[in-house]
Amino acid sequence: MKIVIVGSGAIGRLFGAFLAKADHEVILVDVDQRVVDEINHSGIGLMELGESNPDTINEFPVQAVSDPSTISDCDLVLLTVKSHATLTAAKSILHLIGESSPILTLQTGLGNIEVLEKLILPKHIIAAFTFMSATALGNSRVRHGGIGKTYLGELNGDFSPRLEKVHEVFNESGLMNQMVHRIIGRLWCKVIVYSAINSVSSILRISNGNLLSKMESVTLMKTLVDEGKRVADASAIDLVYPDLYELLFDACKLSSNNLSSMLQDLLNDRPTEIDAQNGALCRFAEEKGISTPTQCTMVQLIKLLERWKPGAISNF
Repeated sequence: MKIVIVGSGAIGRLFGAFLAKADHEVILVDVDQRVVDEINHSGIGLMELGESNPDTINEFPVQAVSDPSTISDCDLVLLTVKSHATLTAAKSILHLIGESSPILTLQTGLGNIEVLEKLILPKHIIAAFTFMSATALGNSRVRHGGIGKTYLGELNGDFSPRLEKVHEVFNESGLMNQMVHRIIGRLWCKVIVYSAINSVSSILRISNGNLLSKMESVTLMKTLVDEGKRVADASAIDLVYPDLYELLFDACKLSSNNLSSMLQDLLNDRPTEIDAQNGALCRFAEEKGISTPTQCTMVQLIKLLERWKPGAISNF
């Protein structure tokens, strides 16, 4: 399968490496020409899960371009950019999207699908999100930070032949995944949980696992989850997971040594996805007349950190 991955951040590189390892043709798209040049020169350097020695990095040759108009066709587009780049990225690859080449949005955040639907027919969109974690190591390298399942779903809930094909391709590439009927409800569950993990870890500047080491941080995360669940209930969202606390604790444990994506963005002086996570929950809450004071406070704090340098990472 010929797969175009739009966005060569940590998740884009991780999925690219796994797919390339399974001999699929992978083309990464990135606006940073330095990253594109490095990928074309060295491929994606993957540090496998549990490894820490740079000498153990395996390189997988893939193509990379900064201008997606140079790509004439593909079988699948994976969208892995940050939420604030969704509209620009989607416009750049419209010529690739069609009946036989859907776009799969592999993003964590609310509102991305709605943005895509302004440009692309819903029948050409597949929704997905992953609990795999990764850390970009610079240049074109990536460290696999944690095992997790990727969930795939058609917007109408069907198990279509094309969804089954993506499921098969991911499986043969070592990407543990599951086709689901209620993908939007599952996405909301992840956003609610990661609104807690991402924001609290970013403010405390600690790894995900350390979030569970003090009762104060656990209590704060549970408060954020409770507020998010109230927003989902008021918005008539079918939350699939019966216990969001369990999902929260499992996510922290499975990525215990990882820095959250939001903290990685702050440390690398990049815009975060706070508006698509905590910020989105606050906007839905306002529409429904729900109070979410803790979520809104976290939005304000993260936006302050985006303006100020967060400094070195600290541990409890």
